[in-house]
Amino acid sequence: MSQSLGALLEALRSRRPLIHCITNPISINDCANLILAAGGRPIMAEHPGEVAEITATAAALAVNLGNITDVRMESMVLAGQAAREAGVPMVLDCVGVGCSSLRRRYAQDYLARIKPQVAKGNLSELLCLSGARQGMSGVDADGSDRLEGQTLSALREFSRRQGAVLLASGPVDGVFAPDGRRWEIRNGHSMMSRLTGTGCMLNVLTAAFLTVGEPEKAAVAAAAMLGICGERAARESRGPGSLRAALLDAAYTLTPEELDHEAAVRPFEKG
Repeated sequence: MSQSLGALLEALRSRRPLIHCITNPISINDCANLILAAGGRPIMAEHPGEVAEITATAAALAVNLGNITDVRMESMVLAGQAAREAGVPMVLDCVGVGCSSLRRRYAQDYLARIKPQVAKGNLSELLCLSGARQGMSGVDADGSDRLEGQTLSALREFSRRQGAVLLASGPVDGVFAPDGRRWEIRNGHSMMSRLTGTGCMLNVLTAAFLTVGEPEKAAVAAAAMLGICGERAARESRGPGSLRAALLDAAYTLTPEELDHEAAVRPFEKG
């Protein structure tokens, strides 16, 4: 990668871009605060009557299928169409596509019609969306799914078909570009799975980095930064409550130099 991850963080904090997030009420506060801590400005509008107008003035759009409603489904399409027309980059978080045919059909249609630059989900969700896996129980990734062998091939092919970068979250995060490049990010901590909304936070952080970098680099930067923040937060937390506060503090205090130094990013081995 020609530009350092730290340079992206420095640019993000310098520009303070407006990030429009249509996310779920479970994580909306944490998502807004993470964007602020990272250096951006959040707006969390979801009324169908205003989302297109607001998206057109934003620097990036993040949409999320968690806790889905009819209104939010309508708003995400309207916002996505406005983003395409205005050239605003966007991220789709495919929450729950493995446990609901409604969400799976919606996500497949959204990818085909709206064409977001990045599709994000946990590994099991993206495998379900690609057709390489049949169903899930709930929204948590199946521990038997691993970023290896046929899984890597399935996601590489899915990224190529969709023409979108895939960001697969898990114990090891994976980023897949349509041209076949694949990156693994080994930052993070197991305690992060005990706090709801960390996947949603990764989604909006990716949108923030889309304002200063290409989709592939933005996804890698977001995964590395949130993982590093999780590592730091876990070292000083007693449980999920203190982890939540420490995670935001870590995002606020992380320097570009520290992001470059601590990011555990490398290309995937052949497989």
